[in-house]
Amino acid sequence: MPSYEVVLPYLLEARAAEAPDRPYLRAVDGAPRTLGETAGAARRWAGVLAAAGVGRGDYVGSMMPTGVEAIELFFGVNTLGAVEVPVHTEYRGTFFAHVINTARVEVLVIDGRFADRLAAVAAEMPTLRRVIVVDPPAAALDLPLEVSDAADLLAAAEPRRPVEGMRVSDVSTVLFTSGTTGVSKGVLVPYMHLRASTEGAWPLDLMGPEDLNYLVLPGFHISGKVAIDSMLAVGGQVAVRERFKTEEFWPDVRRTGATCTCIMGAMAGFLMAAPERPDDADNTMDKILMLPLPEFLDRFRERFALRVHTIYNQTEISCPIVTPGFTTGHYTSCGQVREGYECRIVDAEDQEVPVGEVGELVIRADRPWTMMSGYIGMPEKTAECWRNQWLHTGDAFRRDDEGYYYFVDRLKDVIRRRGENVSSIEVETEVCTHPAVLECAAVPVASEWTEEEIMVCVVRKPDRTLTAAELIDYLRPRMPRFMLPRYVDFVAELPKTSTQKVQKTGLRERGVGADTWDRLAESGEADARPRIQTR
Repeated sequence: MPSYEVVLPYLLEARAAEAPDRPYLRAVDGAPRTLGETAGAARRWAGVLAAAGVGRGDYVGSMMPTGVEAIELFFGVNTLGAVEVPVHTEYRGTFFAHVINTARVEVLVIDGRFADRLAAVAAEMPTLRRVIVVDPPAAALDLPLEVSDAADLLAAAEPRRPVEGMRVSDVSTVLFTSGTTGVSKGVLVPYMHLRASTEGAWPLDLMGPEDLNYLVLPGFHISGKVAIDSMLAVGGQVAVRERFKTEEFWPDVRRTGATCTCIMGAMAGFLMAAPERPDDADNTMDKILMLPLPEFLDRFRERFALRVHTIYNQTEISCPIVTPGFTTGHYTSCGQVREGYECRIVDAEDQEVPVGEVGELVIRADRPWTMMSGYIGMPEKTAECWRNQWLHTGDAFRRDDEGYYYFVDRLKDVIRRRGENVSSIEVETEVCTHPAVLECAAVPVASEWTEEEIMVCVVRKPDRTLTAAELIDYLRPRMPRFMLPRYVDFVAELPKTSTQKVQKTGLRERGVGADTWDRLAESGEADARPRIQTR
């Protein structure tokens, strides 16, 4: 694929030259910005960064809320041939410093609302030399660094057009993983990797200039980047809201005329939980990319009169497993391997397991540069991930005779109990069928009999009562005995990433607390079981 179709600054310039007055980008409550205006903003940001000493291949930090300005900045960074390093807007302290230091960022653009977090850890960022603050102004920011206001710099900037010679193998952005199972790793995402992710996430042949993508996912996540690229590729538009809000979702869709969006399964649950309205199906939304698919998929599609597509993806890869078009025959499946990819399910020795058995999913791609170039600053993690020349996902999968792939769990979330491998997702699915349960997370905790025990952290629905004993009595006839949780911990909320993935690391580390209910202790079984002596 030629660079002018894949490298984002080249594609933006081409689209702006073809139709400068065509709307492309807007906040949900703002006026549309045309392709010409968006390209102009990118050039001005490029001028600002060039004056700050940024050049091709440099890493530029960005801590901005999801919005039009963050997207324009992203284009501006790439216009110089530089690499964007977006920082999770919930990061602070050592998490914030880890991103800046790992990428050796020298110039950081930050929204004023996050400036206090920077001030708290700036001394721990030895490479950082220049900070550009977006509204509110930086006057009160006391840092041992060069600090400037973005508005002043943009007003005086000398616009810069895209540098020549950028390639599809050049890195566009560094996206740090959510860290649900360990320290965040910075994924080097080349332009071709981004485009391959776009092609897998959205069937571009079924989309066109009439489409408007409603974007509620952040720019530090691959889904946020894919929304931008997909609409640029087909000539459509993007409408942005800073974050998902259940009560604003459908009003935003109707206000903007949105036709497509990407949401997480948990978001679909929030939409389904909202009171039904007679005009639920009266909306412009037609195509939704949803992952994972919920068990209420058919009811969701019927209620809101739309089509649904799903994929399997990670930041490191590029949607190798998809459902064709906007069809989902097996709601429990991620789909089938798409053209250009090889997938295997292997054991701990990287030997392929028989069809139907569970193992780790490993992947290869036919086209170069369509998966990550590695983890920035972590060569040992890159080598570990790519061992035996297959990218190891760390996810447990199984495959059926028809070639459909089924996500079982993160390998680290498979609970080993009494010789059985238990999927935390299967436990969570059953717990969440209780009418008083809003959501839950199942995690392994240490067992006095070796291996692990199952603990479920449960959030009750508002105004509903439920005891641990009642929950266990409900589950007994619904699941095998070896899957029955030993511990129940009621919590006000579950820790989440920005894409609504539960952060289980903290739950595992916290373990059993003083208020955690223990099924065996309550039943008197705990002391009756013999301990297994280990050396």
